Amino acid sequence: MRPAALLGGAHLAVNAVLLWGGYYWLGIGESDMWRLAWSAVVALTLLLFGCWWYGSTLAYFDVGSGAWRLALRNMLPLIVIAGAVGGLYWLVGWWEGYSAKPALKLASQLTFRLQRPVTPEGVQKMFNAVTWVVRWSVLPVLLLPLVAGIAVRGWSAFRTFGMGRRLYWVQAPLLLLCALEAPSRLMGWVPEVEGFWVEMASFLLRAGAAYLLLAAGWLVLAFATSAGRPRLSQSNTVSSE
Repeated sequence: MRPAALLGGAHLAVNAVLLWGGYYWLGIGESDMWRLAWSAVVALTLLLFGCWWYGSTLAYFDVGSGAWRLALRNMLPLIVIAGAVGGLYWLVGWWEGYSAKPALKLASQLTFRLQRPVTPEGVQKMFNAVTWVVRWSVLPVLLLPLVAGIAVRGWSAFRTFGMGRRLYWVQAPLLLLCALEAPSRLMGWVPEVEGFWVEMASFLLRAGAAYLLLAAGWLVLAFATSAGRPRLSQSNTVSSE
C-alpha cells in the first residue's frame, strides 16, 4: 500500500505541474521570434515530460520502480505512439464535426429505399453513438496496453499489438469516464448558490473532487492495464533492485 500511496501523491503533484505548465504555455505570446521559440521549447518540454511520466505510470504496476528508467530509455517510441494516438483522436474529432453531411445523405437514401421517413437527426444519433464507442472504448482498449508495453520494451512492443482481455473492454471505458468525463461534468456543473464566498467554496470543492477523480481514475486504469494478463514485459526487463 505504501508504494501505491507514494505513487498517488507523486501523481497529484506531477499533474499539478503539467496543468500549470499548460496554462503557462497558453499565456506565452507569439509577437516575436524569441517568444515563438520559447513557446516551442515549453511545448516540447511538456510533451517529453508528459510522455515519460504517463508511460512510466502505465508500466509501473508491471515492472515496479524500474518503470521510470525504462520509460526514459524508450522515450522516442513513446513520442511516436503519442503522436499516433493524438492523430487518431484528431480524426475522431474531425469525423464528429463532419458527420452531419453524410448523416443527411444517408437519411435521404434510407428514406428512398425503405419508403418511410428516416430523419437526419436519427442517423446522426447513430453516428454519435458509434463515435462515442470508438473514442471511449475501442481506441483505449487497443492502444493503452500498447503504450504500456512500449514504455517497457520500446520498439519491439509494436509487434504485440492485440485486442486485450475481455474484462478490460469494460474496465477501460468505465475508468476513463471516471478520470476524464466525470471531472469535466463536475467542473461544468454550477450549483445555484448565493454569495461570493459560497461560490468560491463550491468551486474549490468541485475542482478538488475533479482533480482527485482524474488522478485516481488514471492510476486504477494504469493498474488494470499493466497488471493484466498477459504480462506486458518479459522477466529480464525488470531491474534487479
